Amino acid sequence: MGDETLIIRYLLFICALALAGTASADKVVDLYSAEALVKSQSEAQRGAAAKQALADTLVRVSGSSAIVDNPVVRQALVRAQDYVYEYSYVSTDETLETLDGSEVAASRLQLKFSPPLVEQLLRDANLAFWPANRPTVLVWLVANTPSGRDVVSDLPAMTVLRDRAQERGLPLMIPLFDLEDHLAMPADALWQIQERQIREASERYRADAIVVVRASELSGERWRADWQLMHDDGAPSFDSEGDSLKALLPAVIDTVADHFAARYAISPTEAGDANVVLQVNNVASFADYKKVENYLSQLALVRRTQLANLNTDGLTLKLATEGDIARLQNTLSLGGVLVPASDSVSLPTNRYLVPGTASAPLQYRLAP
Repeated sequence: MGDETLIIRYLLFICALALAGTASADKVVDLYSAEALVKSQSEAQRGAAAKQALADTLVRVSGSSAIVDNPVVRQALVRAQDYVYEYSYVSTDETLETLDGSEVAASRLQLKFSPPLVEQLLRDANLAFWPANRPTVLVWLVANTPSGRDVVSDLPAMTVLRDRAQERGLPLMIPLFDLEDHLAMPADALWQIQERQIREASERYRADAIVVVRASELSGERWRADWQLMHDDGAPSFDSEGDSLKALLPAVIDTVADHFAARYAISPTEAGDANVVLQVNNVASFADYKKVENYLSQLALVRRTQLANLNTDGLTLKLATEGDIARLQNTLSLGGVLVPASDSVSLPTNRYLVPGTASAPLQYRLAP
């Protein structure tokens, strides 16, 4: 075997490792960390960077891109450093331009904001809070150009998607674009939104949702795109136009983030249900009980759990929540720890009974 063959195989192996990393996404995202390039380590530079970083953090935590228009938030941004509990600097090879046009070496300022203070700010501003446990989203992108119809896998487009997803706190998955994807997901099937084929080709990634983006190159260097979100609660569609394909892609992430924030975010104006009764039917040991208790107690939606009953059939809990029953069920479906005891999503058979009460508890079981 020649040296050139060994080099090629080594490069292919490295590329495979890099692609494997792009296909993973963590449901729990880091909401409270941010970074920015600064010209110096002065107080003025840090203050200006902290203001923008806090604004970006509030967009991620709330799920709303319009949050900076809130008057309470605008006042808080003036004293953004009050919300920072840790910061550090890292040297970079990058430069920034000064007022006189010269270039100076840039440092990367890394900031960590206090979760309790940020969440209290959202409450004070009467704004929603989107917990860090979020749905993973797999994106397929197909483009129709004068040269033909192709699945888009180039790095610049994927980088735009990833960067915007990081800004919005959306766990994004990019396909591996390997031979299996090439065979299972041809461009025409994507363009025609062949849902069954798309879902089967996407199964290997185990994402919570799938987005199919169809982009067309128009005359006059314009682009148009429409995209469909495939999720358990429906398949909404969106569209936009722009000067380039990359200019369209941030809107894809924004609409998906807005959709899920509306579904999962907790609004401080929601009165909630002081006593949502939840029954878990297959709790057979103390370890099962602690697993259920620990899982529920870590949910931002659940303020308090109280054991109401424990017997051979399972356990019954009373939950103090910050949202209605539908929001609680949405959150439980995302976690995958508790699943409905039946396909009826635990609705009572008697229409006069109120679901989530002692007479009609929500019926769940521990997932295998």
